[in-house]
Amino acid sequence: MLEKIESFAEKHGLFPKSGLVLAAVSGGADSVCLLAALLELSKKYGFTVAALHYNHRLRGEESDRDARFVEDLCREKNVPLYTGAGDVAACARKSGCGIEEAARRLRYDFFHETAEKLKAERIATAHTAEDNIETVLLNLTRGAGANGLGGIPPRRGIVIRPMLTVSRDQVLDFLRQRSLTYCEDATNALPICGRNIVRHRVVPVLKQLNPRLAESVATAAALLREDEAYLSGLAESYIADHLVREASGVAALDAAGLAALPAPVARRVVRSLAGRAATAKHVAAVLALCASEDASARIALPGMTVFREYGRILFSRDGGGDTAAGFIPVTVQIPENGRDTSAVIPELGLHITCRLTEFPEKIQNSFTTFLFKYDKICGKIVIRPRETGDKIDLYGRNGTKTLKKLFIEHRIPARKRPLIPVIADEIGVLGVLGLGFDKRAAGQSGDTAVEIIFEETAYET
Repeated sequence: MLEKIESFAEKHGLFPKSGLVLAAVSGGADSVCLLAALLELSKKYGFTVAALHYNHRLRGEESDRDARFVEDLCREKNVPLYTGAGDVAACARKSGCGIEEAARRLRYDFFHETAEKLKAERIATAHTAEDNIETVLLNLTRGAGANGLGGIPPRRGIVIRPMLTVSRDQVLDFLRQRSLTYCEDATNALPICGRNIVRHRVVPVLKQLNPRLAESVATAAALLREDEAYLSGLAESYIADHLVREASGVAALDAAGLAALPAPVARRVVRSLAGRAATAKHVAAVLALCASEDASARIALPGMTVFREYGRILFSRDGGGDTAAGFIPVTVQIPENGRDTSAVIPELGLHITCRLTEFPEKIQNSFTTFLFKYDKICGKIVIRPRETGDKIDLYGRNGTKTLKKLFIEHRIPARKRPLIPVIADEIGVLGVLGLGFDKRAAGQSGDTAVEIIFEETAYET
């Protein structure tokens, strides 16, 4: 059995050349076998071994018995032991997940925290060939894709599974040869969860059809992992080349480009951006959104909103795609004594200068600098967000239109419209930053003008 572990470990680069390997030891046969095997192999590979035990407190005295057994075993083997415990049932209630998933989260959190404190090179778990079969079959019943059907990976980060090709019979034989005892978890024999049902009712039937089931499943899973790695690599390359991240945290992709990708790659792009909680139905809904004609359509995913914005698909966490809050209006004083006046909009990082001047012979409006005829301005000038009913008769255009329609024509997203500065007096809109000014305040060469200049600043937002 040691030769099988060695061969598998070398193929996948599991063992470090030095440093600490932490063995997860529950007290069961597989984990006792793992600890003993690592202790023997450490002499050859040069790493040191310590043990981890997490008490889930789910089986009362039996859980405490397992903890004591592991303590005695490590004391006998002179192996450092690091223990943790938690209330799995309470965690499951709080997070809304199942007991098995809650136990796994708490257990692995403890493993990683301990590894970080000890600067361990690896965390080894005792998953066997049978565990891999069960995982593949369970994922198959849930409709998993290549990632789920790839089974248990030999390595994920610093977590390694050196016993994935070892059978249960080989584990028991190894323990008998070395006169090692272990704890039996009575619940493992009860059909009280999906894994136990698969273990005791499904796998025996499949092994009758194929006595080498573990090997066949391992081969199929390895091929699927290779396919998954290749397709995921294409998806990540596409994301790296095409994803645009906005300052608000929103991530955007071209809708047509995403829709044109081969379906296996497109699905992986969406899943990568939407997160592990996104289901196959969620992914399909996002891809359907690419073909939507609704410019403001959106889909709620776990912890995220995905929405269409004209020709783009946007992924937003924590409300980053919601409509902006706008900014506080500021009043711009018209100079009376020849001195320039100024104001700032800190939320937008804008500095505004106002001065009196004359219209030049040739007027060149950049739409960041505005010239308004002095005697056409009524009352004070305010820089503010758009208000319902705002209209403008743009200079150089025909007809009055609402600012809402103007923003739509210029494909300004609804969530960004409250951040567009509108210049207004007591009559109405004089101009819109970046879009133009109203004919009402247009002047001719030599007329006295109020000049308003917008400049970016380094003001904190």
